[in-house]
Amino acid sequence: MHPALRLFASSLAVVFILHLCTIVAIAQAPATLRSTPVSSLRFASDRVSDPSGDELKSFGPQGALIEQARVDVVSILAGENACSAWFRAAEPQAADKFRSLRFAVDISGKSEITKLDSWQVGAVFYQPYVARTRQNVGWGSTITLNANGAFFNDWAPVRIVANSQDKGYLKAFKRLAVANFGGATREARILTLLHELGHVLDILPIDSGIPSGPELSTNNTELVLRHCGSQIREAAKHLSRDPSFFLTELPLAVNEEPIRRGTSKQ
Repeated sequence: MHPALRLFASSLAVVFILHLCTIVAIAQAPATLRSTPVSSLRFASDRVSDPSGDELKSFGPQGALIEQARVDVVSILAGENACSAWFRAAEPQAADKFRSLRFAVDISGKSEITKLDSWQVGAVFYQPYVARTRQNVGWGSTITLNANGAFFNDWAPVRIVANSQDKGYLKAFKRLAVANFGGATREARILTLLHELGHVLDILPIDSGIPSGPELSTNNTELVLRHCGSQIREAAKHLSRDPSFFLTELPLAVNEEPIRRGTSKQ
């Protein structure tokens, strides 16, 4: 080939290779890629209706009471107040995470108040547990409510025992309560759900399965009440609606996360 033609052909080859490299470099350059917000990286199957909607309808009257309390709690958490600020400090999307939670009712839960009547420490009363959940867990986790506890009931029979091994005997009835709210009241239900959310978000320490559990559970409830007492009382002032109103579906994106650790119960 003529030297001039060879030089021309070589120049064309160099230009072509440089052009090709430029295209590849542009295609791979991070600066040229449009980032997608994490919030939009969800598959269609992840966007589901409120997970508790149909389930609570199947619970009958108990489901209506749970849903009423859920609506009250969501209203508190979605507002600008001391209570919502406390929860959002642990989870910026506290209201949405609460709405993702599912519910179960323990129909075989303890139904009696235990009165430990000891000459050493005097009389001590232990109520049936009100609710329980896992500690520091993800979206879509479950809160279990005791069908025989203060969420649904205002009275319970008292069993008097001398020690933990004593079967004791039943005597009279005593009022149930959650903090200073009577059992089966709107305030008691709201406070119960906020308490359990505190465990879900890990802003309350575990208060079950340890010797000081009952005392710690009481302290945890009082802590929630200090942050949220005003909002709980205000929410309870609102006129109650037909329970069927509360059994509606709330659109929600649920992000399932694994259980991490611990169990807590009040």
